[in-house]
Amino acid sequence: MAQVPECPESLKKIQHYLKIASEHDNKDPIISYWCRLYALQTALTVDKSSKEAKQFLVSLMDWLEKQKTALKDNDMIIHETAAQAHFENYAIKLFNTADGMDRQGNYNKNTVKLFFTAGLLMDVLSVFGDVSEEIINTQKYAKWKAMYIHNCMKNGETPTPGPPNTESGQIGFNFQNQGNDIPQQPNTFVPAAPTTPTYNDYPPSTPNERAYLPSTSVVTPIDIQPDVSKGPIIFKDGVQLTPSQISKAQKYCKFAASALTYDDVSESVANLQKALKLLTTGEDT
Repeated sequence: MAQVPECPESLKKIQHYLKIASEHDNKDPIISYWCRLYALQTALTVDKSSKEAKQFLVSLMDWLEKQKTALKDNDMIIHETAAQAHFENYAIKLFNTADGMDRQGNYNKNTVKLFFTAGLLMDVLSVFGDVSEEIINTQKYAKWKAMYIHNCMKNGETPTPGPPNTESGQIGFNFQNQGNDIPQQPNTFVPAAPTTPTYNDYPPSTPNERAYLPSTSVVTPIDIQPDVSKGPIIFKDGVQLTPSQISKAQKYCKFAASALTYDDVSESVANLQKALKLLTTGEDT
């Protein structure tokens, strides 16, 4: 695999995404590919004129082209919907792991790493188009939580589990983490702490620390491509489904297939059940 040169100082904004990409080069090239593509798109809005940036961007483009050719038969390279399902499922998996550690009061550098990585991966989801409000709020919460725990550890303080409180004592996030639920609309935000963690602060340097990161492999999700261009589709018993509902059911199926990447059968079954309910009743859970 071709090596991407060191990121120039003018493009330090994308360093975290490149770091995630390099950590996934071997264990999940899909994550690696889309992280670098997002980094390229972001870099082009930051600096594409300096000599150092030009050299770096050309090398990065070259890497992406070679990787795309090498993975040309993989659905998660040629079909963005499949890639999005895999990517989103992985990001939420990291977030749920971090959230579980937080709520159990299990605070260490891995808790920060997982929250921070989940938030960064949710940034990358924008390469696939519009990002849902749920993901945007989860992304904000994950980054805030990483920053908050980082500063508590730095200052020798004990973090408070769960979402932040407002000045009135109310929960700042309407956060109900039940099963696969993710944060809903936040009511307010706690101001940023003085310092933020950097990705290099929390490398998974030992086998025990790496164990907190779910293992991944490249799989081909179920590819359902219904023709939704002709308006509502009528199923048996008079159930009508709109194109958006068909797309939602398709997404659940892809999430189910992607969940099997992590041997997470229960999550796969849950997503299939959601798809089945939507297709047979028109109701979404």
